[in-house]
Amino acid sequence: MSPNITDLQHNALVYGSLDEYVTTAVAFLREGLQDGDGAVVAHTRAGIAVMREALGADADAVRFVDVGEAYTRPAHTLAAYHDVYADQLHRTPSLRAVADVQFGPDPSEWDLWTGYEAAFNESFAHLPAWVLCTYDGNRLPDRVLDAVWRTHPTVITEHGTSTSDRYESPDQVLRRAATPPGPLPHLRSIGFGRDAEDFRERLAREMVLAGTPANRSLDMLLAATEVAANAATHGGGVRDVRAGRAEGRFACEIVDGGPGFDDPLAGYLAPRPGAGSGLWVARQLTWQLEFFHTPQGFTAQILL
Repeated sequence: MSPNITDLQHNALVYGSLDEYVTTAVAFLREGLQDGDGAVVAHTRAGIAVMREALGADADAVRFVDVGEAYTRPAHTLAAYHDVYADQLHRTPSLRAVADVQFGPDPSEWDLWTGYEAAFNESFAHLPAWVLCTYDGNRLPDRVLDAVWRTHPTVITEHGTSTSDRYESPDQVLRRAATPPGPLPHLRSIGFGRDAEDFRERLAREMVLAGTPANRSLDMLLAATEVAANAATHGGGVRDVRAGRAEGRFACEIVDGGPGFDDPLAGYLAPRPGAGSGLWVARQLTWQLEFFHTPQGFTAQILL
């Protein structure tokens, strides 16, 4: 194992040209290959083609990931990378990865992706991986580039390698990025019913009425089942279920009578001893999952 990789190192490269990206990424990966590390490159198809050519014969030892398939929603992206890294770590004792980060054109979603980069630090903290996240300094807006310094302990630019004096803990970033949650208007109470099967049938009927596609309905049913199971185990049972359309999406709120928790990383930690998989699965299947207290009880809000 490379002597430098015993747990996660999460760094960033802000590059000013394609040549700068390729030169830095290839040198980083080749150094790891010489030390026996596994190697992963995540980029667009065009970027992968460029890296294959630059790596030459070393490309045969590299796992390539198309980011177009990974960057769909934050929790899904975490899960996709976790699967890739876990598979690689079955083959090599440690790994290096170069991942080109994708921020979409909608500014309203940028904070979600900033939260993803922050959660990465805790989600993969237990893995012997050195991850170099890469950002196109000419294409990305200043707001996104500022977030690089808040979510990566070390940043490489054309001026050299710097320890970020703006780095914040994942908890701080996620709390700042989150819109204060609260119950959604216009949802109607459908109750929990007799048991989990009755609950799923009630929720499925609401999604049919809302015109939710069948495949997305299954995602919601699986996610809501995991959240309801968590409420039953830790919250003393489900008090109420509210469902309907909100903010252009199908929404479900599950209310329990327990004390709840205050943890912005809930559901972002990859499964490991001491961290279950239920909320991790629920986050992967849905667009957003929020938890908050209301006078009615502790509420999990799921947006599909």
